[in-house]
Amino acid sequence: MTSLPHTPAITIRPVQANELDTYFALTLLVDLHLPADHLPALKDTIGQALKDERGPFSHGFNHFLFAETADGTPVGAVHVGPARWMLERQTPAHTRRALVERVSNIDTIAVHPDHRHQGIASSLMARVETDFRNAGYRALTLRHEHDKKRFFTAHGYTSLPRLAVDLPPFGLLTHYDPAWKYAVKPLDPTVTFTSQRGLTTVTGLLH
Repeated sequence: MTSLPHTPAITIRPVQANELDTYFALTLLVDLHLPADHLPALKDTIGQALKDERGPFSHGFNHFLFAETADGTPVGAVHVGPARWMLERQTPAHTRRALVERVSNIDTIAVHPDHRHQGIASSLMARVETDFRNAGYRALTLRHEHDKKRFFTAHGYTSLPRLAVDLPPFGLLTHYDPAWKYAVKPLDPTVTFTSQRGLTTVTGLLH
């Protein structure tokens, strides 16, 4: 459990399996760009993930964290785990396995409206970066809405209109969605940005 230095009444801790409803309610504060009829299946998927008590993170390869007040009320939440782009079936299985062990994705980060502008989201991100860096991960990725670019670039992420990743020997993997921008933050100096086919490309993830 980690105390936040600039918000001493807040602590960060893993989400427990029996706290699914509270976690999901915070997650729904974020525009997930999902139809309402997809939400029950999403909640079930999260519930299953919260039952995984193996390492290396709070729930297997997923990291579910709460930021809570001194009275134990969760007011912020983050989920980090393997991204869909890492699990594309056209990517060889051994490459997918290697990616899961070297790269993770900030899927959602949410703070209750009554507790925003207190540095809670920044502290959740800092905790996530520390945990994944300590576990030997090379980079974090995320998708963000266009108007959130300034927030993520201020935290050291490079925002990109299209995700392009060099995965030798597989080659160049790209993803594009006009509703989102992608962002990448290296956690290891071997991860850099180059230009390939006119695209800003992430390299060094699998070296």
